[in-house]
Amino acid sequence: MIKLMKNFAGVAFILAMIGLASCDKSSLDVTSEDYFTLGAMDSLHRDGGCGRGSCFEFVYPISIKFADGTTAEVTSNENMRETIRTWKESNSSATERPTLVFPLEVLAKDGTVTSVASETEFKTLLATCPPQGRGKGHGRGRGHKPGDRGQNCFTLVFPVSVQLPDSTVATAADRDALHTILHTWKKNNPTSKVRPALVFPIKVTLTDGTEKTVASKEELTVLKDSCGN
Repeated sequence: MIKLMKNFAGVAFILAMIGLASCDKSSLDVTSEDYFTLGAMDSLHRDGGCGRGSCFEFVYPISIKFADGTTAEVTSNENMRETIRTWKESNSSATERPTLVFPLEVLAKDGTVTSVASETEFKTLLATCPPQGRGKGHGRGRGHKPGDRGQNCFTLVFPVSVQLPDSTVATAADRDALHTILHTWKKNNPTSKVRPALVFPIKVTLTDGTEKTVASKEELTVLKDSCGN
């Protein structure tokens, strides 16, 4: 009788585990809008070494490319999320995630700004980051849920002033103007190892929508590091 009860308990346990596995599988449906959007946001931020726990922040707007060849310009992290979800709703069977379109600009926690022309250039830039901040090639990590890496820390507010390595200062009214400044500097100074940097104070928009003035490179570093915790 005792042996029979033990066998019954064992069978019940196995059936329960199968049931849980089935639930987990259905809750992670790769064709669902929610799952696809979370995964795409994580992937884009990891590939760019941007967002929470990473070295950089995207300087918006940036463009992303979908599996059907279409591209979309996104003006903020939330706009990126909405754009991906809308595309997925119109392409319900798609599983391939969007990718970054180059060139794009990124902001480091030390206030330097870089224009990146290609994926190859991005790999070179990411190699300068500490391993935990490189993004691409690293998993979500212990304690991270799907979507955690797809969150930004803040968004840069324009206009901004940029100090070039030769000590000249230029003002950028928007991201296009910033790209022109950085691209022109790189073209005219291809061997320079020093990156242009923002002139403080700067303003950023936090994830709750509030605007914050950052007075120094040290304050920006603290803000970026605290976001990754």
